[in-house]
Amino acid sequence: MEVILIAARAIHYASTISLAGLFAFLCVVARPAASPRLRRQLWLVAWASLVLALFSGGAWLLAVSAQMSGQPVAAALAQGVVATVLTGTRFGYVWVWRSVLAAVLAALLLMPQRWRGWSWRWGGLAFAAAILGTLAWAGHGGATPGRPGELHLAADILHLLAAGAWLGSLIPLALLLAETRRVGDPGQAVLARRAVRRFSLLAAASVAVLFAAGLVNTWFLAGTVPALLGTLYGRLLLAKVAIFATMVTIGAVNLLRMAPRLAPVAGGRPPNLWTAAVEHLRRNAVGEAVLGLIVLAIVGLLGILPPGLHTEPGWPLPFRFELGALAGPSKILLAVLAALAAASLVAAVATAAAGRYRRMTVAWASLALCLALGWIALRPALEPAYPTSFSAPAEPYAAASVEHGAHLYTADCALCHGANGKGDGPAAAGLTVRPADLTAPHLFAHTPGDLFWWVSHGRDDGVMPGFAAVMSPAERWDVINFVRARAAGVLSRRLGPQVSSAATAPIPDFAFESAGAQQTLSRVLAAGPVLLVLFSQPPAAARLAQLAAMREQLGTALRIVAVDLGPRPRPGEAETASTLAGVSAEVAASLALFRSPEDGGETLLLLDRSGDPRARWTQGGPGSLPTATTLVADAARVARFPAAAASHAGHVH
Repeated sequence: MEVILIAARAIHYASTISLAGLFAFLCVVARPAASPRLRRQLWLVAWASLVLALFSGGAWLLAVSAQMSGQPVAAALAQGVVATVLTGTRFGYVWVWRSVLAAVLAALLLMPQRWRGWSWRWGGLAFAAAILGTLAWAGHGGATPGRPGELHLAADILHLLAAGAWLGSLIPLALLLAETRRVGDPGQAVLARRAVRRFSLLAAASVAVLFAAGLVNTWFLAGTVPALLGTLYGRLLLAKVAIFATMVTIGAVNLLRMAPRLAPVAGGRPPNLWTAAVEHLRRNAVGEAVLGLIVLAIVGLLGILPPGLHTEPGWPLPFRFELGALAGPSKILLAVLAALAAASLVAAVATAAAGRYRRMTVAWASLALCLALGWIALRPALEPAYPTSFSAPAEPYAAASVEHGAHLYTADCALCHGANGKGDGPAAAGLTVRPADLTAPHLFAHTPGDLFWWVSHGRDDGVMPGFAAVMSPAERWDVINFVRARAAGVLSRRLGPQVSSAATAPIPDFAFESAGAQQTLSRVLAAGPVLLVLFSQPPAAARLAQLAAMREQLGTALRIVAVDLGPRPRPGEAETASTLAGVSAEVAASLALFRSPEDGGETLLLLDRSGDPRARWTQGGPGSLPTATTLVADAARVARFPAAAASHAGHVH
């Protein structure tokens, strides 16, 4: 059924693009009026495209109905599934409206030749474009919710219309050039040259729209390097881009090298020269059309695949670039080199298409120099990589996972890495390579996927074994979450009372009860910064009263979550006070990683919207605990820090 769905999608896209492109050709390119023979050929192309669109659209509808019902096509038809899809789904509503538009377009095609003036051509273009543009609601662009979805949908519509104007005009252009060659009139070559120039302008505008809309679509569907290189969706998208670039190159050859050969010259141009130029242009147009069909076949396949951003990537390279390791000047240099490389590439293609080989050599040399300098600038950011380097954790970075990971770490990892993760376990002295210190900041230079690979398969040094046969994938992620949380706690102790602009590592998410309602830290952080107060023993009543008063003063500028990490109340006993958040024993154990024995019994952490600590105060530290005025000012600054975007690696540096 998937093969039928892919084929139906590809044929439907091709036929609707052909319809829109044909009318765009009649409105923009084929002026003055085409010859009677060419008009008949274009009329046949229009009918063939419309019939193919109707049949492929029906096949698409049947395949989707069978897929939704999980039954064969015959059963879906017999049980009325198709009618349900048409009347009860957005996909069906779109198909009904597109069928109405197709019926109107068929009526236009049936009009007598004498009525087919400029209003007929532009009316046909409007209906054909509507049939093509409404396909966006049947794709990924129609599934993105909210305001971002409106942008995605608009980009998808523009992408379809631009493809129709360019790709759909290629076959009519090839027919026009074939007719020009058949007539054999040099004067006709001048008209063909004008048509080619108008087509080139239409194609150039379409390419610009395709490029801009394609960037938007890629951002929504495969907007990261891991999603592009590490998923089937992304690799197909890159193949589509490569074919698109080839088509643009062929178009540049037509515009810059072949079209000028149709221009009249003093004394006339030998017939064999302009005939050869016309034939070359025709072959190039057909070649572009064939490449366009390959692109549409890829589009048919992409439509049934989950987008790259929704797929677990498998990194194919043995290295990756960690741009966060580069200094500011290096990043600026890379940006400049990237811009120069792009300009050099465009110049190289344009000069090659125009046959200006000396300039082409200079452009290619400039591109090679930019790439060489860029590689040198990127070398400090080069890091080893593994197939799971950009895998997202299968277990959320939350207190339950951290606590479970702590028990697994004690059983399987502490022997070498030590109870505190310093690399000083009982077995460490007998190893040829000292186990890594799992509390050092360098831990966060590696993605969670890197850690997962090492825990699963061991290290290359042969000292650390793999635990894939000992732990399930979920248990390995639990261990990694614990190791990250403990290292984040150690790193947070380096903070002082001044707000730091450099993020450390986030607090694990946890659930708590406050004022009789269940909450989570992530949900509270979504509204703004949070002051997390950790007590190692039941706080005094006076301190709780201060917190209550401070909560009133802060209002919505900063939310306070105060937790007592001391012994949990026995069943039947109440919490110390309603000012404190009620948490489970596993949450208390996870949060205890973020305080130190020297904190005097109380640690305050100012968290940004990503859960990263930005400032820290302790009862036993220098100075005093912050006042409400200080916290309001600090919270206003922390609120301006952008929240970390989701990534395949699950961690943003």
